Amino acid sequence: MSEFRGDHIPGLLRELGGRDGALTFDEAIMRTTGQGLKLKGPETRPVSSIRDAGDVSVGDLPVRFLDSISGKVEQFCDAIQHAKVDVTPDFFQSKLVKECMTCNYKGLPEPFRLRHEPQVSYTMQLIILPATPPEDQRSEAIKMCDGISMRFEWGTHTRQALIGLTYMLDNMGGMQIRNWVIQPKFEKKLTVDQTARDAGYRFIKEHGPKTNNANQFMEWTDNQIHTVGSPIENWSEAKVITALQNHMRGRQYAKTLEYWPFTFKSLVPWFFDEILVPMLGSIRQHSITWIGKTRTGKSLASKVVAFCQSKYEIDASQREDLIPLGTSSLHLGRVGVSAAKGSKKLYKFQKF
Repeated sequence: MSEFRGDHIPGLLRELGGRDGALTFDEAIMRTTGQGLKLKGPETRPVSSIRDAGDVSVGDLPVRFLDSISGKVEQFCDAIQHAKVDVTPDFFQSKLVKECMTCNYKGLPEPFRLRHEPQVSYTMQLIILPATPPEDQRSEAIKMCDGISMRFEWGTHTRQALIGLTYMLDNMGGMQIRNWVIQPKFEKKLTVDQTARDAGYRFIKEHGPKTNNANQFMEWTDNQIHTVGSPIENWSEAKVITALQNHMRGRQYAKTLEYWPFTFKSLVPWFFDEILVPMLGSIRQHSITWIGKTRTGKSLASKVVAFCQSKYEIDASQREDLIPLGTSSLHLGRVGVSAAKGSKKLYKFQKF
């Protein structure tokens, strides 16, 4: 405890002159310090639980009444006591957990939602405990109708204090929706089995965006990895984007085995004399030398045929000043322009 400057901080009841409960903040720090624990959160999906009430109450927490201050408050607590709400398991799952899963805190029913939304993004944790009606109904009703705003008091070691506080929240029991949990620092990471990985990569290939000219990769990835039930739910964002980029780059080059039944290995000597030469009449008429499937690249065999045709045309025209070339065109309009400029362009390879 000597290394933790935030120790010896009493709970709210002790601060008000009462006695400590079953677990103090100091004890929570002692139980979590040096145990190899770390604070993990906020979770992508909040952790919900329904348990019996624990032995820690709000009065045991290191909280103080929140007065009007001009400084920044990063964590605060709103204690609502004796609220007349029958929180059944069905109500808990359908009304509270459902909205917290999507961070739609404005959709929470009274008295769980905030009366005024903060101007910054935030996460909300809920802990619901059973309570008996107070003896003085009138004073308690007036005092607790909108809750009591409280701040946390834990000194300067915020990280270790948060671990201790989270430990105390765990021991409060009841119905909880939590965004922060404590876990061992060194634990074996859960790995996805091979079947799930194959399904995820297949999903990326079949349903992922094909281009990234308008930030499609980032938006699609962010949506899918946070969608419940998605084949790539909770996957690394960098891994998904890398897979999309690899597929996009792969579409820019020839895939001979997937798109080209006719490959360089298929070429035989009689192809040029018996197939290519009879095609030259029609090819000359339309000034098109070869056409390939768009966005797949052209196979080596396709380019060899184009260069062979270019060589044939050069020899037939006795143009020793020309060499076989291959150019590409993305628009049909380029073909007419090329033909109008003279015979030199007719010898070049064009694609669409």
